[in-house]
Amino acid sequence: MCTSVHATYITNKIQAKWRNNNICDIMFKVKKGGNNMPNKINAKDYVVLDVETNGLSSLRDDLLSISIYKPDDKKTYNRFLPLELSDYVYTTDINGITPKMLKDKMSLTQEEFDKIINEFELENRTILIYGNIDEKFMKNYLKRKKIKGFDKLKFYNFKHDIISSRFSEGNITKDNLCRIYGIDNIQEVHTGLNDCILEWQLFKKMNGNKLIIINNEVFEFNKDYIIPVSYLTTYTNFKYCINNFPSIKCSIEEIKKIRIDSSDIKKFENNISGISIEHLINSMIKAKDMNEETFQIQLENKKKFKKIGELPSMRYEIPIILNRDGTLSALFKRDEARVKEINKVTEIIKNKIQPLIEYIKHDIFCDDQIMSQELIINEQDNVLAKCDLSSKNAILEIKAFIPDMEKIKYQLYYQANGRPIYFLQTEWNTKLKKGLIFTIYKVELHKNIKDQKDSKVNIKPSKSTIQRRIANKVEKYFNTTGNRWSLGWMSFKEDDTFNYKYVKEYVEKNKISIRELAINIEVSESTLRNWLNGKSRPYVWNAFAIGTWLDIDESCVIIKK
Repeated sequence: MCTSVHATYITNKIQAKWRNNNICDIMFKVKKGGNNMPNKINAKDYVVLDVETNGLSSLRDDLLSISIYKPDDKKTYNRFLPLELSDYVYTTDINGITPKMLKDKMSLTQEEFDKIINEFELENRTILIYGNIDEKFMKNYLKRKKIKGFDKLKFYNFKHDIISSRFSEGNITKDNLCRIYGIDNIQEVHTGLNDCILEWQLFKKMNGNKLIIINNEVFEFNKDYIIPVSYLTTYTNFKYCINNFPSIKCSIEEIKKIRIDSSDIKKFENNISGISIEHLINSMIKAKDMNEETFQIQLENKKKFKKIGELPSMRYEIPIILNRDGTLSALFKRDEARVKEINKVTEIIKNKIQPLIEYIKHDIFCDDQIMSQELIINEQDNVLAKCDLSSKNAILEIKAFIPDMEKIKYQLYYQANGRPIYFLQTEWNTKLKKGLIFTIYKVELHKNIKDQKDSKVNIKPSKSTIQRRIANKVEKYFNTTGNRWSLGWMSFKEDDTFNYKYVKEYVEKNKISIRELAINIEVSESTLRNWLNGKSRPYVWNAFAIGTWLDIDESCVIIKK
């Protein structure tokens, strides 16, 4: 079990709330619930497909079974397939399939697949899947067997309707979500047919709505919710909720470095060291605490969601109180020894960082009143941002790790609200196993908007306009309608492929930044490089996104094999 920290701001009102024995309800209580909204789902529009496999690679691992469920008439199909790529079943503990169950089984044929398509109306219904493994394995199995018809199928991965952080605990599983909704017949060993039925029940309970998971609490998403800016990097799909998401370039310049050497200074687990240092700095500069006001606004914002339930946590949390002298207090007796050890290190740091405090007060904030946790709301983009430290003329963001500036530049952009930006990085001197290094940077953000007065310059359309163009091209390609949610994960038609050689040559010839292109099409730089080097293949949406951003005709991006 992991250990993490839950920091609680100290005011009479909030402290009393936590002392009132309600903390167990807040942290651990699981509320089962359902959706009482009118039903938006018509069972006749869908069929559910689930596969069991011998691994995660659709190219190297066997497809072991195919299961289909037709929810309107309860018709089912369950078919085992023989081992062909391996001599042993490695996933028996997961799916219960043994080599004996596959013995003497025959491969799927074109005739049988045509019959399945006809009996389950696969060409006329949306095929529901939970995760992308089902579609990938079906596609590559049919391709390997030279069975035609996959390109006529329309899949919908409704797992993309569940908005969660990339730093989740790994507990956002289909089984846990089913438990929250009170769905029965969840089994330890997964079988394809039972998974089909569970997936249909879950999809029906979600009722066409998106779910968002915040600190293990599961909510029904509401478009009126004001998005915290930090979610734009951890909950990447949130970027599609902003109409004109700004394109920003970031540059930094180091302006101050202060080093503290002490063998008695050490880093504690997870984020508790960062919390203690940030709180110490706040107390020493006597920042005006805006936490209570910010807390109330965030609480009202969260009320826009309908809570569905809470996922079981795999972490042990240490609730703490932030004292005005820069120390921490444990809320529970069991954590007092650990917090006492943290406070001892905090006192050592306190006696050595006065030069840093003076620089922040005089050189960054020019002796203005400094605020802690000021809340900025950008109504145009429907985004809120909480500042670590700020004044009317500057902001200072504090990080207890070395961040990727590309990932936090939007956070700084919305926090600043036009003010100068500074960034304080705390680096633990791990090489010498002692001390701390504080580095302050001046940050410059530049929106990628060219001078419209220059008639020779072609102004790039807004990001939302480009997203619509991509959607139109993908819709035309598949002869269907949808958006990034429903179309973003669809693979190429059987005879088509990504023309990576042409695109790579175009990028190199025109000296296009791989990093900037990756940011624009919202993938990692390493993923884009793999596509351009032919090591992996993008989804159709990604291919059209590359062509649209580079202004390349789609016939050059997607070609026949």
